[in-house]
This record gives sequence, structure tokens and C-alpha cells, in this order.
Amino acid sequence: MKKSILILSAAALLMAGCDKISPDDYTQSAGGGSNWTNANVHRAFVEKYTGPKCTNCPKADVTLDAAHHQFGDKLIVISVNYPTGQGVPWAGNPDLRTEDGTAWSQYFGISELPAAYLDRGTKQYTGSMSEIVSDIEKVINQTPQAAVAVNATAEGDSISITVDVELYSQLDGGLSLTLALTEDSLVYKQSMPDGDPDENYVHNHMLRDVITGTWGDDIPMEGLAGEHKVGHFSYKVTNSDIQLQNCHIVALLSRKSDRSVINCAETTIN
Repeated sequence: MKKSILILSAAALLMAGCDKISPDDYTQSAGGGSNWTNANVHRAFVEKYTGPKCTNCPKADVTLDAAHHQFGDKLIVISVNYPTGQGVPWAGNPDLRTEDGTAWSQYFGISELPAAYLDRGTKQYTGSMSEIVSDIEKVINQTPQAAVAVNATAEGDSISITVDVELYSQLDGGLSLTLALTEDSLVYKQSMPDGDPDENYVHNHMLRDVITGTWGDDIPMEGLAGEHKVGHFSYKVTNSDIQLQNCHIVALLSRKSDRSVINCAETTIN
């Protein structure tokens, strides 16, 4: 998909046709943006690797669906379709593999499905992921080091995105912002634990595209407590199969050094 960025500054409205976010994409802000309500929380991010021919992946879905019911919007999940083997779609079904998802899976060395990472830490969760729920709760109960909020509106196939980032603690080593487009309510064939594929399995949180660079783009912040930046971006959807009414924008604030997630936010597209 082609990525485009709309830059808003206090002085002028500028256009850019590049994939990467530059410091000019951000404006200094003294207060929160339109979606700043409840931003001062520590949300947990789960990156789950799955595939339509993975018989155990529905068990992981059950675990994470229950966790969503328990934690609400404090838990954000992205489901990434594995590029080979069990990730290959059934004949006649949509191919939900992405270049960015492939790069993520290769970086983490995913070798079995399902697999997941929490806040892109070092621990890999596999199978039914029974351990992950208690670990998610520990993350959510942590004091946030930064606040992140995101808002998105669409006009036709163009999405305008605003991201607020405010630092509460000093964060060294450089920061990056990743924006991803996910889609819910995708119905296609899925292998099941009992061996019989479900032709009408509902897939949620599926990664459809990474709007920024694969691992995010630099944020022009020095990492000092009290810093606050607001970024304004525009993204054009070129895949006609994507239904924006079922989509979300996910924003990940990460450390550049190890790609771990500091905090995250998610929004529907209005």
C-alpha cells in the first residue's frame, strides 16, 4: 500500500510524499488533543502470530478474547498472519499476509504457531497462552512512563490521524512511533483443534498494513519528562477489500534500542 503523510504545523499546511516521518510532522503542544481522555493509563500490547491452517490458534484466540473482556481497552492486540506453512491461506480465501508482518516474524524468530509477545519483551508465549493473562494484568498495573492517545477520521479512502505523546519519565535511547491499520470481522476458513476446519471463522485484530516504517519512525523528542508532541498524518487506503468501518488505528510508542513498547493506544476510525 502507498503511504502518504499530511503535515500540520502552527504556521502553515504542508504536503509530503514520503514514507518516513520527519521531525516537521510534529508540533509542540501544551495540552492533550481531541482523544486525550483516559490516556494516562498503561495499556498492554500483545502481538500474536497466527495462521489459517494452525489448529491450535483458535485456543489462543479464546484466551485473548477472554482477556479483552476482562481488561477492555487497556489491552491492545494485533494478529499477524505468519508468512509460510500454516500461515498460507486456504484456496479461494483472502491472503492476509503483509510485508511488515513477515519482517516482524523474522525478527522474533517465530517457528511455531500460535506465538505472541507482550509489549515486545523477551518472553514468547505459545499454545493456549494460559500464562499471558496474569502477565497482561501486571503490565496494566504498572505506572505509565508515557501517555499515548490516537484519533482517526476518514473521508472516503483517506484517513486523518492525530497522535499525542507525553513523557512522564526520562526515556533514553531514542523513541519511535509505529502506526498500524488492523481489521476486525474477517470471515474465512480456519483449522480447528478438533481437526475440522471452520469455513466461517471470524478473525479480529488482523494486521492489514503498517502506516509508518516497519519498526516505526523517529519521534523528535529528547526523552525528557514533561515533553509533549502532537503528530498529524494522513493515510490513503488502496486495498478495496478493507472495510474501514471494521478497522482500527493502533499507535505504539517504542524504544529504538530494543523495540520494546513503552505504551500504546487504539482507536476506531470515525
